[in-house]
Amino acid sequence: MADNKYLRLADTISAKEGSAFIIINGVSRPLFEVSTLKAQLDLTVQTRKMLGNRMTQHKIVGAEGTGSMTMYFMNSDMLKLAIGYLSNGNFGTISIRVVNEDPQSSAGRQEVMLNNVLLKTIPVASLDDQSDDPITVDTDFTFDSISNMKYFNNPEGF
Repeated sequence: MADNKYLRLADTISAKEGSAFIIINGVSRPLFEVSTLKAQLDLTVQTRKMLGNRMTQHKIVGAEGTGSMTMYFMNSDMLKLAIGYLSNGNFGTISIRVVNEDPQSSAGRQEVMLNNVLLKTIPVASLDDQSDDPITVDTDFTFDSISNMKYFNNPEGF
C-alpha cells in the first residue's frame, strides 16, 4: 500500500506572503519599505574529543541572532536614530515582528519578534544618474533575543 503522505506544493510558504512591523522606542508601524528580510540563529558549537572516545563530540554553548534585509530608500527613521546616537549617545530600541502566512498553505501562520535589533548600515543619501531603478539599501543586522508568538501547524495530511 502506498504511503499517501507527501508535501503538497500548495502547503509551501510563498516568500511574497507575510508582513513585517518595526517597533521603534515602543511605537509600532508596518515595515512598508522592506523588500527582503532574512533572520537566523547562528549556534555556537564547542567541539572536543573526550577520553575514551575517538569521535569528536559537539555541544551547543550559545547562539547569535543575525540577519540581512534590503529596504527601499524612502524612510528616515533609522537616520533619526543614528543622528540621535551621534548627538547624545542613545540609539533607542528596535524590534521587528515578522509574520509568515500564505493563505494557500494549511501550515497556517508563524510569527516571531526579533528584539534589540541593530542595523549595521544606516542609509543617509543615494544618487545615481544611470539608474531607473528604485533606490535600495542592503544591510546586515543583529538581534539579541527572539520571541516566538505563533508556530506553523503541520500541513494537512501529516
